[in-house]
Amino acid sequence: MLRDSIIAAPAVVEMKGVGIRYDQGPEILSDINLSLKKGSFHFLTGKSGAGKTSLLSLMYLAQRPSRGALGVFGQNVNFANRDALAVLRRRIGVVFQDFRLIEHLSAFDNVALPLRVCGMSEKEIKKRVKELLSWVELDKHMFEKTSTLSGGEKQRIAIARAVINRPDILLADEPTGNVDNDIARKLMKLFIELNKLGTTVLIATHSDKLITDFPYPRLHLINGGLRVFQPFEGIVKGVGI
Repeated sequence: MLRDSIIAAPAVVEMKGVGIRYDQGPEILSDINLSLKKGSFHFLTGKSGAGKTSLLSLMYLAQRPSRGALGVFGQNVNFANRDALAVLRRRIGVVFQDFRLIEHLSAFDNVALPLRVCGMSEKEIKKRVKELLSWVELDKHMFEKTSTLSGGEKQRIAIARAVINRPDILLADEPTGNVDNDIARKLMKLFIELNKLGTTVLIATHSDKLITDFPYPRLHLINGGLRVFQPFEGIVKGVGI
């Protein structure tokens, strides 16, 4: 019954009674019920160790739940094989907190990688990558190896790579954590524009300023559970700390 309900659901991500633990340890997350609709935009908050990264890893299919049911794009991940998961992952853009760039490649080649995997023509790749790197103010560093760039510059490359193929879902773990306020606002504008095109966006953040400046609902993890706050509801100093 649960399996059928997930397959029929319109949500791009749906969790029913999801729990996750590592090895034989205690559950990090327990009884998570969540439905992310297509085109929605949410922040994800919680203290360090609350399980934000674990929740994101379930959504980008790096692991399966220890219990409960997880549906992504209408498919129950609990029963999906490796090939099916690979197809689903191509529709998900991820900004990792540790960037995960290929250090010996240039900024251009890192951002171009998802498009090359999809078989896009080099002419179209060149156009898209140059346009996006210009938007995040990295056009002057386009052909420099990422190993030579600063943390904030690497952050912007990671974001550009995650959004270059206009994913159906964008999951971002502290995407503005290594940039100044002006760049942070520009990146948020990029996420908002992507969202207007139909991408579902979830941003994990510790930034109170981000939450108050941009009025989107907030998913808050506490004591292994999940609470949902509407814009400005429950906003107190240090909510994400």
